[in-house]
Amino acid sequence: MNKSGLFSVLALSSIGLLMAAGWKGQAQAPRVTLLGDPLPGLTVAQVALFEEGKELFLEEEGFADGLGPIFNGKSCGECHVQGGVGGAGFDLTVSRVTRIGGMRNGVYSDLEDLGGPVLERRSIQEIIPECPINPEVVPNNAEFVSRRISTPLFGLGLMEAISPLQILRNIDPLDLNQDGISGRVNWVMNPETGQYEIGRFGWKNQISSIHVFSADAYQNEMGITSPLFPTENLPQGQPFDPIWDPVPDPEEEEGDPDDIDLFADFMRFLAPPARKSFSPAVVRGEQTFAAIKCSSCHVPAMTTGANPVAALSHKSVRLYSDLLLHDMGVAFDDGVRQGVAQGGEWRTAPLWGVSVRQLFLHDGRASTIDAAIRMHGGEANRSRQSYVGLSAAKRADLLAFLNSL
Repeated sequence: MNKSGLFSVLALSSIGLLMAAGWKGQAQAPRVTLLGDPLPGLTVAQVALFEEGKELFLEEEGFADGLGPIFNGKSCGECHVQGGVGGAGFDLTVSRVTRIGGMRNGVYSDLEDLGGPVLERRSIQEIIPECPINPEVVPNNAEFVSRRISTPLFGLGLMEAISPLQILRNIDPLDLNQDGISGRVNWVMNPETGQYEIGRFGWKNQISSIHVFSADAYQNEMGITSPLFPTENLPQGQPFDPIWDPVPDPEEEEGDPDDIDLFADFMRFLAPPARKSFSPAVVRGEQTFAAIKCSSCHVPAMTTGANPVAALSHKSVRLYSDLLLHDMGVAFDDGVRQGVAQGGEWRTAPLWGVSVRQLFLHDGRASTIDAAIRMHGGEANRSRQSYVGLSAAKRADLLAFLNSL
């Protein structure tokens, strides 16, 4: 643990002992949770795991750690920094990941023999110039190319803890109520449990648990294998000389705890963004948000179930998402399929923390919230049209509301 993490743990321990002894101290303002902070209400031991995981999150991996031979980042923090540690990608040249796919004999393929489904745009050449392995490029055979920015990680533990029933109550795959909204679940296989579970993470809800999310990122973004994903990604789908990746697979072994566990702890205990304002304009804006049915998909709040972590148990989660897949229209159809998610289907992006974003939508094509709303289509078309038709004053209030999140 780094010095700042140790200091935080010691400080919390000392305050806890003083409070237990009856000391109340001077009257103080409520603690403000900053982006990158741990969840309020964690135990001292849980804060220690959070701090250790945060240090690891920012730490660069090297050749001796099993990095590569192809990768997208040397650390998780490279691509998750916007607004604070754990934020979204902020620079298309740094934090955009490319997924590819195509059709073969009428069947969708991730084109693994060509380097898919995730292309790694960097290689060990950066560290060892004589390495002959080049960064991957989009192959000519790829029919579908999807460029995506990194998703923010704030509040992931709360999202994981949301009761499945809370998510399922919003599904309407056949649009039986005829409101134009037909959200559905991406049921995905969890390689740890062997069970199909509700996907919650990733742009298309392709991952169901934080621990799997952690292991997936280690393999696909840093080229570091684990017991969950023990097979090395092949550069452009082709075999390579093992001297360029000499650490035996799985490179992350089961430990107590190993890096993947600590990374998962950091994400699970990472606090969600706090609301910035409840001004009259913000209150009016949220009312307009509901009136034009944005809240049909961006559901304001759901509730967690019982959880062994008290800070995650029976909590209201104001993430402004239903965590379901929705068809966003032709302009958003990237052709890439993940689980049951088709090319034009995307998870409703949680809006908490949207005020600190610089890029919006899955590929960062919008640089303002207003532009992102105007690009919505498919199931969101009615709400988009309503937004465009608002008076300037109501539109300003709605944007003030979103900028308070």
